[in-house]
Parts: sequence; structure tokens; C-alpha cells
Amino acid sequence: MDETERRDEPRLPFAAEVLVAREDRGWRSAVLDLSSGGCALLRPAGFDLHVGAVVTLYFLTRNGPGPAVGARVARVGARDLGFEYHEPQAVPPALAGPVRVPSAG
Repeated sequence: MDETERRDEPRLPFAAEVLVAREDRGWRSAVLDLSSGGCALLRPAGFDLHVGAVVTLYFLTRNGPGPAVGARVARVGARDLGFEYHEPQAVPPALAGPVRVPSAG
């Protein structure tokens, strides 16, 4: 095992789009891999946040609502980004509960 590897959970490759949101701006990206504790994304153009910045990751895996996950920037590379979730997540992240559509009435 690589001694520089500090992740507690194995990473699994996964294809999904993600919106990285912070206050009044966001960046569209793609997932490289996931674990229950975090994820790696492609670094989008213009991404200027630093390690430790708190964001919300919106996973867009299908039509309709996708899960929103609180995270912090853990690594900023030239071509990719690493994020650590605030709370452990399912792999892939899932909505917290059933989606309820209000009835027209």
C-alpha cells in the first residue's frame, strides 16, 4: 500500500456531473471517483477556492432532484480537486429521503 495514501475508504470510479456551489457562485464539474468520505472531481476552469473552503456539492446523476452534500475542499491539483464530506455518504450519494411532490388540489 502507498504510504502517502491517507484515505480511510477505497475510492470507486463513478460517472456523474456535479455542481460545486459556494455562496453566490458555482462551477460545473465531473466526478472522477467517490468514497463514503469524499470525492475527486475534474478541476473546472476558473476554480479559485483554496483548501479548507466549505462548499455544497450537488450530484446530478439523473433527471429530477439530486443529493446535496456539504463538503470542504481537501486538495487542489492542476487538473483535479479533492473534497471531504462533512458526514459519511452512500456511494454514490443519495437523497436523504423519499421525494414528495405536493398534490394539486
